[in-house]
Amino acid sequence: MKKHDKGQLPVDELQQQLLSERDKILALYREDVHAAREIQEEGTEDFEELAAMDVDRELLLALSETERERIQEIDDALERLADGTYGICQHSGRPIDLARLREIPWARYCVQHQKLVEDGLLRD
Repeated sequence: MKKHDKGQLPVDELQQQLLSERDKILALYREDVHAAREIQEEGTEDFEELAAMDVDRELLLALSETERERIQEIDDALERLADGTYGICQHSGRPIDLARLREIPWARYCVQHQKLVEDGLLRD
């Protein structure tokens, strides 16, 4: 894969956006884990209430899994920044539009190829 000319991208801005998003997700993750623990620690004798608490806990943990996946995407983007391949579509090797990177700074594909991934026509 070819490297991106960092002079064309506002690298500092995009890196700060990635780091800020990562910090925000980590803070939310910590809140989710804390809330799940509180739900688990609550004692109750009502089976319906126990079932509802289990659903709440599972939802919080599922959200945490999504957040962990996003952190991985952000970390991957930070690695691409470090090695000079950030902003390059991982399928076509062409530059990803700056507007897309500002909207989704962890983007791995250009819009065209992202649509193919979402449609199941291109392996992620």
